[in-house]
Amino acid sequence: MTDKDLFRIWNLTKGDNVSKKEIETAYSNVRKITEDLEVRGNGRRVLKIFASAVAAAAVMLLVSVLSVSTYKHIHKSDALAVEEPVKFIECVTGNGETKSVSLPDSTKIVLNSGSVIIYPSSFQTSERSVYLSGEAVFDVTKDEEKPFVVETSDFSVRVHGTKFDISAYSDADEISTTLCRGSVSVVSHIDRKEYLLVPDERFQMDRSTGTSQILKIDSEESISWLRRSLCFRSASIHDIVKTIERQYDVHIYLTTNRYEDNIITAKFIHGETLDELMKALCMLTPGMSYSMNSDSEIYIK
Repeated sequence: MTDKDLFRIWNLTKGDNVSKKEIETAYSNVRKITEDLEVRGNGRRVLKIFASAVAAAAVMLLVSVLSVSTYKHIHKSDALAVEEPVKFIECVTGNGETKSVSLPDSTKIVLNSGSVIIYPSSFQTSERSVYLSGEAVFDVTKDEEKPFVVETSDFSVRVHGTKFDISAYSDADEISTTLCRGSVSVVSHIDRKEYLLVPDERFQMDRSTGTSQILKIDSEESISWLRRSLCFRSASIHDIVKTIERQYDVHIYLTTNRYEDNIITAKFIHGETLDELMKALCMLTPGMSYSMNSDSEIYIK
């Protein structure tokens, strides 16, 4: 990514009065984060998902640069004010694991497999902004004076106090936000439109076309992964494969295109093993079979 790319992305969001040096500094910070994440890969699978999210993470950091700069300007006349730089904390989950995170404002987050969240060590400005790549459930501490904002590469979610799920994996064809309680507004980075959600509604975006829609759903299905369950509703074989890879930390290879047009709806709510899940998937898809080797590689035939 070049400086020109960063300026383009920044101008599409809320960039104003930020010097080129500040942009370069923020970009260097996020590059260091992604490089550290890549080093943490297990050798078999480098976490490319995070490197592909650099642009959006840079935007979140640049927004914070502007906010902190504004904060310091407001308080520069206060001789007793102590200006401490805001540190950014990244929390990462590998495939097959989840993690609970508590933010400085006591907001609770559960991070799903193969995800990363970046947040400041303290919320010093008028907004509480964090960046997410992957999936997480947020239970946000209410604060009418300081809205909570989640930035992803494709949309932003703005709330005051509520519970919701965001699924925004960098390799997913469809990304979404599902509201469990309260209310949120979602702003698409593509058409800049704002969508208001009520409980049991999902904002869903098709990355290939840039189109968005609001769906009425059961929000409990969207957060079923908190209970180690998997729910697929009208899902393609590719979506299902990606989910299984993340949840079970395996590699799955489709050796045929026979199932490209299959749409599958299924629930796995009893803590099924990988073998049980794959057998059920084959039963749901006529003609499908699979084999698995000792390196946790699955071949679907």
